[in-house]
Amino acid sequence: MKTTLFFVSSFISFFISFVEGHAKSKTVLFIGNSYTAGSAYFIKEVFKHETTGYELAFMNPGGKDLTHHLASEQTLRLIESRKWDHIVLQGQSQKSGLGGKHTKEFHEAVVGLCKLARKQGSRPCLYMTWGRRDGDKENPDAYPDFLAMQKKISREYSQAARGNDADVAPVGHAFALLHVADKSIFSSLYKKDGSHPAPLGGYLAACVFFGEITGKSPAGISWNANINPAIAATLRKTAVNVLVGDTF
Repeated sequence: MKTTLFFVSSFISFFISFVEGHAKSKTVLFIGNSYTAGSAYFIKEVFKHETTGYELAFMNPGGKDLTHHLASEQTLRLIESRKWDHIVLQGQSQKSGLGGKHTKEFHEAVVGLCKLARKQGSRPCLYMTWGRRDGDKENPDAYPDFLAMQKKISREYSQAARGNDADVAPVGHAFALLHVADKSIFSSLYKKDGSHPAPLGGYLAACVFFGEITGKSPAGISWNANINPAIAATLRKTAVNVLVGDTF
């Protein structure tokens, strides 16, 4: 009888711990496009390997901007489907810093989506993107090179974060620090198109998000994503630096 009671008691304790653990899970929704898609695997894996208690979801159709998401029934239904702890917003890679109607639409969409996030009791976070490796050939006057492009993108994301009381994950700043510190690693952050993230870029983004969302230092991340250990350590250190406020 005592043995039976012991097992019953143990099972109940286990079940309560299991339920409480799941009940305390934090949820993060990423809304963006192919830049988010290109880093999603690394974000998922870093969170899986380094922490527990986070559920991540992604809405990232290629080429779409935040104006699209603000008008998308599919995106709005996903936002309203639960109380997300964090909702991450990533704008189209060129538009935020182009000026004129493009920048205006970026800010208007951020305002609208941040309002929806707060209505759900969620904390909005902006995914600051990076300049293109060699500047933007489609917009050479606005973006002649990486640094010119990054400065404009960084300015608009920072302004949008301040204006909407939102967090910002400064991934673009991390790219910029490596542009100054190590040109070889910087070039390797990109795929051949000089725009989308290669595995190194995706891993760097994941390290920044891990620190921004969890509050834990990326320096403690042990998963290397099959990247050269020394390079992975440099990427983690860069993430630490931008999260404590280093910029370019």
